[in-house]
Amino acid sequence: MSLLNCMLPRRHRSAARTVSVLCAVAAAVSVVFAPFQPTQHQAGASAMLVGGGVIVLVIALAVLARYFQEANRIAWTVGPLLAVAAIAVVDLLTNDATVSAQIFFVFPVLYGASQLPVGGSVVMTTASLIGEVVVVASQLSFEDALVDAGYVAAALVTTAVLLTVSSERQARLVARLEQMAAVDPLTGLVTRRVLDEAATSALSGAASDEGTSLILLDVDEFKGINDRYGHPAGDAVLVGLAELIVELTRPVDVVCRLGGDEIAVLLPGCPTHVAKHRAEDLLTSVRAHEFRLEGEDVPLRVSISLGLAHAPTDADDLVSLYSAADGALYEAKRAGRGRVAVAAERAATDDDAPVH
Repeated sequence: MSLLNCMLPRRHRSAARTVSVLCAVAAAVSVVFAPFQPTQHQAGASAMLVGGGVIVLVIALAVLARYFQEANRIAWTVGPLLAVAAIAVVDLLTNDATVSAQIFFVFPVLYGASQLPVGGSVVMTTASLIGEVVVVASQLSFEDALVDAGYVAAALVTTAVLLTVSSERQARLVARLEQMAAVDPLTGLVTRRVLDEAATSALSGAASDEGTSLILLDVDEFKGINDRYGHPAGDAVLVGLAELIVELTRPVDVVCRLGGDEIAVLLPGCPTHVAKHRAEDLLTSVRAHEFRLEGEDVPLRVSISLGLAHAPTDADDLVSLYSAADGALYEAKRAGRGRVAVAAERAATDDDAPVH
């Protein structure tokens, strides 16, 4: 993993908020306690320098954090490392190697361990340790610098390890929950949320010549299958149907189980006449497919009904595209099931109907 990749936070908004909070705390502590610092080397000027430097850093990083984007990998890498450098520079300019100055090296470690993957946490911890060594080695005797660096390093590394382990465990849990929310546990197809996201993205280019098509389909008389063979058999039919549809679709297509026996197929970059041909292929393939059921010697054959809609021909947004495809599916069932109905053809028929 490259440096730029490992410095990308897991959640960009959360990372931006963390940067802002840590900087704000650093600024507030510096300003509040500056008057109580020891009066060495013109304490008033030092206090102003520390407070002003940290406030400038807060403003700069807060602005950067506000506009950080996922693709801006350089900013996510440079920003946190600049923060470490700024802490060290301020400590050196103010000739301050006290605990109150060294404590701020904890903040970059907190950011890295809580927001970055393991590689990023290692980078931020290493940078903070280097900053700590530079600050104490340039201002303290060898013995004092060794003691201070040892204590602070132990605190930084322990904090980084414990928080990184916790963050990684939480990240794995979140990833698992996201996967469970994105994939139907029975068929392995994606869920409605994933379909909606893909459709929204595809519809952003729906005004092109090809546009985006949506097929809604379900199994004809599916309740009868459950009643006759049992619900496990119905589940087996759905699993087999899902596998068959996935085999007949392109990698860019999105196949989703909406619920029950209803399945949606999103076809980006697919005009109506091509989508109709593919829907008819699905219909023919399902009719010819033999569904093997446990405990049954004779394979089961099923039929499906399909409704097709196209954007921008039949709809200009996600809701209307679903509605048009659903209306076409209803028309296919009303006309006798086991067929494909196209929203555009249905609308043309309605327009040609005589007015009484």
